[in-house]
Amino acid sequence: MAESMKGLRRTCRCAELTKENVGQTVTVMGWVQKSRNKGGIIFVDLRDRSGIIQLIFEESDTGAEGFEKAEFVVAVTGVVENRSGAVNENLKTGAIEVRAKDIRILSESETPPFPIEENSKTKDELRLRYRFLDLRRPDLQRNLIMRSKVA
Repeated sequence: MAESMKGLRRTCRCAELTKENVGQTVTVMGWVQKSRNKGGIIFVDLRDRSGIIQLIFEESDTGAEGFEKAEFVVAVTGVVENRSGAVNENLKTGAIEVRAKDIRILSESETPPFPIEENSKTKDELRLRYRFLDLRRPDLQRNLIMRSKVA
């Protein structure tokens, strides 16, 4: 069930976070692109229009209720940390992650019918049927931003 955004304000977008933010408490909002449950810990790739940031949910930090909410479209408040595991060189934010303390579901959603990622090998017929999801892909977003700047 979607929760209220009352009293909640985004401090930055996902890809705006850098190593200089380590130790700061931030609030990020976006949709869950990928979730990996490793038992007592969940790793989530949170995406917004700027890019991706990895979130870490531990039951001890967010509680059992927050631990179950790590999906959908969410707002997360947490502390920026250096990645304890492998650094992802392919991401601008690949050296850092956000350890979640609080999570709110902004909107519930079903799993998309195709992966929302750059250079997806999805059939055009499916992409056109779900055009609103296809517009989330980074390559299409760059095209729309460029078109807006030119106009």
